[in-house]
Amino acid sequence: MVTPMTAVDRKVRLVPAALKRPMSGERVEPARKERVMEGAGAAAMEPMNCPCCKQPVAAPTLEIVVDRYGVTPLQARILGAVWRGKGMPVQTERIFDAMYVDDADGGPSPTRMYAAFKVALCHLRTRLEGSGIGIENVGYRQGYRLVMAGEITPARRS
Repeated sequence: MVTPMTAVDRKVRLVPAALKRPMSGERVEPARKERVMEGAGAAAMEPMNCPCCKQPVAAPTLEIVVDRYGVTPLQARILGAVWRGKGMPVQTERIFDAMYVDDADGGPSPTRMYAAFKVALCHLRTRLEGSGIGIENVGYRQGYRLVMAGEITPARRS
């Protein structure tokens, strides 16, 4: 009996060989082994210590992350706005409000605001790389959300 090919089957077939996990007993060439190990390291969260008492922390707070990774004040405002979303999408306008909360005029023009946001977000993602904490784009005009280690991103609708 022949079964129809599902969308999941098609996606599994399209995964490049360099990104597939080796099966037990399968021989892995060294270059591929390094690429597989790099992908595995990004999913695990680094252990963090409290800056005050130096004790290990199971679930880091925003302040601990900002202190640990040397996040700039503008990047901390962006991270704080997304952090308060608790994994749910946060609209870009709310992030802009957090970025320019101290500005009496509400900040620069929307075009400049968006450009500054994208640059700061790029630098923030670079700082948080390998930490197990990330910010992902949810979709066109849907905002951004916080992603912690071990979370699986849901499949997007086409």
